[in-house]
Amino acid sequence: MTELISYEQVRFVRQDKVILNHVNWTVKEGEHWAVLGLNGSGKSTMLNMMGGYEFPTSGTIRVFGHEYGRYNWEYVKKRLGFVGNTLNRFLETLNTESAREIVVSGRFNSIGLYEKTEAADWEKADELLASLRLSYLADKPYRFMSQGEQRRVLIARAFMAEPDAMILDEPCSGLDVRAREELLTALEQQAGRHKTSLLYVTHHIEEIFPAITHVAVLKEGRMLAAGEKKSVLTSPILSEAFGLPVELEWQNERCWLKVLSN
Repeated sequence: MTELISYEQVRFVRQDKVILNHVNWTVKEGEHWAVLGLNGSGKSTMLNMMGGYEFPTSGTIRVFGHEYGRYNWEYVKKRLGFVGNTLNRFLETLNTESAREIVVSGRFNSIGLYEKTEAADWEKADELLASLRLSYLADKPYRFMSQGEQRRVLIARAFMAEPDAMILDEPCSGLDVRAREELLTALEQQAGRHKTSLLYVTHHIEEIFPAITHVAVLKEGRMLAAGEKKSVLTSPILSEAFGLPVELEWQNERCWLKVLSN
């Protein structure tokens, strides 16, 4: 399989604090990854490096075959989709737009529509909204949607450009159980419809939906384990990652965690 992403001995230091410590990680075409770890373990920092939002202190990063620092990274960023809370900094613009407008903007990797659109763009946006069961929101302003609806609209936007890889940075953060399950179901369905490799960042085991094929576990900036899902999601590995004894149970291809008494 074609290599999409490669981290080789990547180290990142901020103000004398080691955030990532000699991380090695490879993502290949057709794989869907969950990136797991406690808050502050380095998950978001590691993923932000793909888009050039953080710079490695040392080591090598390749994305879609291009080495960071030796290529125009704007071309790489156009092949990456992103969904996460950091998009909230564009709320002033998002709140004035309808679901259709937000989804179409994904074609241009922008927040807001500033370029000429074609009829085919709007048709594709309608198809994406329909596939996520959001057609009823097509003309509704973003500010009047529930938080779960907003997240699914942003997922449709991310798929609009048919990216080679999509970063989902804790997309269920702040959602109630029902909204979380609706979003996870939507992701499961979209994973089967697109060739995009998903990179799902979380610290909640139960969010790792069946389409996820591989898991990377970070602890204090180092890669504790990375590989096929069922070989990594084990009680010993997660007990070490979380720093307390846990037990895992599998149901319907999803993993659930129970904390054991000391």
